[in-house]
Amino acid sequence: MAWIVYGPWANAGSLGDATFKNIPIGQAAKLSDLSSFDAQAVCLLQPYQDRLSSKDAFAARVNMYLAANNYVADEGHFAFVLVGKETIELAPFKRSQKLDVLAKHEISSSAEEMLPKGFAAHDCASGESAGFVKIGLRARTYVVLGELP
Repeated sequence: MAWIVYGPWANAGSLGDATFKNIPIGQAAKLSDLSSFDAQAVCLLQPYQDRLSSKDAFAARVNMYLAANNYVADEGHFAFVLVGKETIELAPFKRSQKLDVLAKHEISSSAEEMLPKGFAAHDCASGESAGFVKIGLRARTYVVLGELP
């Protein structure tokens, strides 16, 4: 199966591979410093995850967007969904040794020790306090979504 970026994803300029390359390992960066998108929230879509599991109105809005744009999740990709008041942007990434993702439930105690003080991992984070941390683990570089104080 081919994974092609088109439509609203082709110009998802808010976050890209270069965004995460510039974050030093072990450091946190606020979403507001990385993107000009005015996000109310940002959520992680893990590999094989094509929708948010919550049943609230927020998740329903995101899931309608994903379905309307025929988002297909697979093993080789993850994405961040940036949700604004009026618009939603999807920023997909190809998984590699240099860039992969850890969801909140995947963070082991050894990975948790690498997170900066005050950083709390989340699968969906408030736009105001959303941030990312890059960590090195098992010869891979991972990005973790969470909230910063």
